[in-house]
Amino acid sequence: MARIFVSYRREDTTGFAGRINDELERRFGEVEVFRDVDDIASGEDFVERLDRALQDCRVLIAVIGRNWLAASNAQGTGRLHDTDDFVRREISAALADDVRVIPVLVGGARMPTEADLPDDLKLLARRQAHELADSRWDYDIGRLGDLIQETLGPGTKPKPAAKWRWPVAAAVIGLVIAALVQWRFALGPPELEGTWDFPNGSHWIVEQADRDLTIQEVHYDSSEVWKKGKGTIDGDSLRFKLLLVFQRGYYTEGELRLSGDGRQLRGVTVTHPRNTQDEVVLTKR
Repeated sequence: MARIFVSYRREDTTGFAGRINDELERRFGEVEVFRDVDDIASGEDFVERLDRALQDCRVLIAVIGRNWLAASNAQGTGRLHDTDDFVRREISAALADDVRVIPVLVGGARMPTEADLPDDLKLLARRQAHELADSRWDYDIGRLGDLIQETLGPGTKPKPAAKWRWPVAAAVIGLVIAALVQWRFALGPPELEGTWDFPNGSHWIVEQADRDLTIQEVHYDSSEVWKKGKGTIDGDSLRFKLLLVFQRGYYTEGELRLSGDGRQLRGVTVTHPRNTQDEVVLTKR
């Protein structure tokens, strides 16, 4: 029975929700944490499974990113104002059942006001928010764990893994990493040329010459190139710097890591001079 429910909007905070889930599982154990992508089996009725998980939970973590309020459906209606929206249903049910709901702000998001929210979510605006910043992630996630511990009680401890598992796992991981490094070295840099999509509809157009990349970012709304620059491949990592076309002096830089199947790039970007950080996921089209 999972007593911690991680609620998030996939197109907004998938990466952050995954990190939070992993950290909480390390502290409290896998059986104590519910997240839909990990805990709903193929073929299972996800509505019924979500309802059961909400009945069991004592703490709901509402992960709020910068697009949490702005997300809209195909008709252009705000997702939170759709009574069938799963994020709304999850938080509304928890508030109605007097579950402890902790708004967790990520990626520089702001806390919504009562005016931003439908009636059944207005109580969320009165809940004290907890911010997770990349610059102090370990401290912030530790404090979040302490808050959850207060609700669950002092007896909640993760099950220790069998002692033999860690050396075996470490050895296997070491062999796999060594094999991947040799394979990458033998075959040259990974193929990144093509179109890479952001969850919000923007996309990169990448041209590649060996390890050097030319990158253009097309905005989801205007369909114009609003960032452009260069990148360099180093193993399975991509380091890049993109200048904002319409804002002189602004640029975005970061390092992204390529997934094992070569289909996703994940990492953190920083936009200067404001120094705002974003966790990004790009998927190859």
